[in-house]
Amino acid sequence: MRLMKMEQRIFFQIGFFLILMVATISAVPRDCTAIKRRNKRATSGLYVIQPVRSPLLVVKCVMKRNGGWTVIQRNSRGSKITWKESWTTYKYGFGDVLSDHWLGNEYIYLLTKQNRYKLRIEFIDSRNIFRYAEYSSFYLESEKGKYTIRLGAFSGNVRDQMTRSVKTAMVDNQPFSTKDRDYDNYSRSCGARFGGWWFDACGYAYLNYKYPTWSGISIKKVTMMIQPTC
Repeated sequence: MRLMKMEQRIFFQIGFFLILMVATISAVPRDCTAIKRRNKRATSGLYVIQPVRSPLLVVKCVMKRNGGWTVIQRNSRGSKITWKESWTTYKYGFGDVLSDHWLGNEYIYLLTKQNRYKLRIEFIDSRNIFRYAEYSSFYLESEKGKYTIRLGAFSGNVRDQMTRSVKTAMVDNQPFSTKDRDYDNYSRSCGARFGGWWFDACGYAYLNYKYPTWSGISIKKVTMMIQPTC
């Protein structure tokens, strides 16, 4: 009888632990906006999130008055990262989340699949002047769709280099290219030269490069971040 009661107690404790674990996992916020909504006083820093169908992710959150932004990329001029990585490396991400890094195409895809998002790109130029570009919608296709980028309307204090219709320079609606998977429209591999990005024929904007490029700006530091629009 005592043995049976002990087994029941152990079974109950294990069951309680499993329920607690599931509840804890389900409570993990899906992005930085969810964190800000739960805690209006949340400050910028590292947090754990879990987009739908994603493993737990450690991300940098930038908290602003209009909500939380989830950082998907950060790069600085002369970065220690070469950025000329393989398709698989870009798929799952690399770098230091506290510094220069790429979150990972698969995780960006899962993030943007769960809601409608917008993209904000913030620049610090060589004169330490703040600049930005923002796109009203942003999402990636799945890996089967080559992580093709889809962008909305542009606003900002720099010239649009991702959606304006310039021959060979369109970023919007382009598949992602890397040194080992060349999906651009150029005779040579833009990804092998400039790092993984959405290339037409190389163009005027590629931010995953040791010297991040956006025509019209001398970039010192750049950060890409996303936020839900609803």
